[in-house]
Amino acid sequence: MTVTEQISSLSIAIVLFPNVTQLDFTEPYEVFAKLPKAQLYMLAETLEASYA
Repeated sequence: MTVTEQISSLSIAIVLFPNVTQLDFTEPYEVFAKLPKAQLYMLAETLEASYA
């Protein structure tokens, strides 16, 4: 049995913080999205955009 067969699903959270740049979360998202059975979540304290 391979590791992929052993994992029923994999939850991955990417934490968004104030003044985050798009590359800070886009690149990890693209890599993790290629994993089989991965569920990706983006976490933030608020839905409001933070501009500095």
